[in-house]
Amino acid sequence: GAGASAVAGITKSFGYNVSGCDLISDSPYAKNLGVSIYKDHDPSHLKNAGMLIVSPSVQKFDPDNLEIQAAKKLKTPVLTWQEFQGRFLQKGKFVIAVAGAYGKSTTTAMISQILVDQNLDPICEIGAEVLDWGQNFRVGKSKYYVCEADEYSDNFLNYSPDIALILNLGWDHPDYFKTPKAVFASFKKFIANIKRNGVLVIGYDKDSADLVRSVRSDVKVVKIAKFDKLDLSLIGDFRKENANAALTVARLLKLDPLAAKQTVEQFGGTGRRLEYKGEINGVKVYDDYAVQPYTVLKTVNALEEKYKGQRIALVLEPHTFSRVRVFFDAFAKNLSQAKVDSIFITEVYAAREQGNSKKLAEDLAGSIGSKAVFSGSLEKTARYLKKHLREFDIVLSMGAGRVYKFWDLLNSN
Repeated sequence: GAGASAVAGITKSFGYNVSGCDLISDSPYAKNLGVSIYKDHDPSHLKNAGMLIVSPSVQKFDPDNLEIQAAKKLKTPVLTWQEFQGRFLQKGKFVIAVAGAYGKSTTTAMISQILVDQNLDPICEIGAEVLDWGQNFRVGKSKYYVCEADEYSDNFLNYSPDIALILNLGWDHPDYFKTPKAVFASFKKFIANIKRNGVLVIGYDKDSADLVRSVRSDVKVVKIAKFDKLDLSLIGDFRKENANAALTVARLLKLDPLAAKQTVEQFGGTGRRLEYKGEINGVKVYDDYAVQPYTVLKTVNALEEKYKGQRIALVLEPHTFSRVRVFFDAFAKNLSQAKVDSIFITEVYAAREQGNSKKLAEDLAGSIGSKAVFSGSLEKTARYLKKHLREFDIVLSMGAGRVYKFWDLLNSN
């Protein structure tokens, strides 16, 4: 995964001897780490290991994992990568942590790039590849440590930031947060972790006012400012929200405002956030990570705004049964309003859950209207689109599962 691989790379730079294992040994996130990656899980991987650092999903959904069981027998400490990052890597650092249901990766990367361009040499952990870097982390030697702060499973409670940035309070991850109130309660705990004399930077979300009331008196609250006349290279006006947040942090740090503005305007984007993959027979292909009804609609319509009048095909791989079921009506409504010509709904990506991948996807496609069809597996969908590419000008693949491979599938023989 993105976070675990980034932390592995940063950990290696700290002088630790790092190895790793994964069910997929050639994960795209691990390709440039310079770390030995073993395939699958085996207790032998723990030989000479002082700590076992795991993804939280392994602990939660595979508690009988052989390596975790072996570590317990050997009394080898087992920590999530978030625990390790907060406890060891961020110790003594000035931590800037970016939270919110959406926009974290782009905002974290923008802040990181501002600090880099102003020679502050930060350490950065980002949940997506920064396209200009070719990786999703950076190792600097200064006091600054910039990271994403993911609310899922309360992972962000492992951090004690000097600056906590909350972009929004959207409800997501219904498998963990059963209600919006549960999300709100988790963010209150995150705010309680801000260091003494630290700063909370908070967005425009309508629930923000209620959250601010819980802030300690020794924490300063700063609203995200709105900076005029931003000319971003990224697609979508909604990215200005990310740029405004990054520039607000730059202002807090008393950085050169004109240089910071130039950085965000020239920022080249992050992987799988309306990432342009290339052309096939004159058809442009984009890829995006969106998984929520709100972000799906915003992203699709931003692409249509960029390419008005052109024929767009959306390939959506729904992500997790719980998310699709809880937000089913919102998905159906937003997708029916999406400004695209055709929507191909693939099988649901189950991730950590169990269910009928075809049935739920068929139901979703049927609820959208005539422009949507259930298209089966990613492979089947790619085969169909290869034969019908001339019917479109743009193909947008979307989702957080395996759909990142769609570009390669379209290019395969």
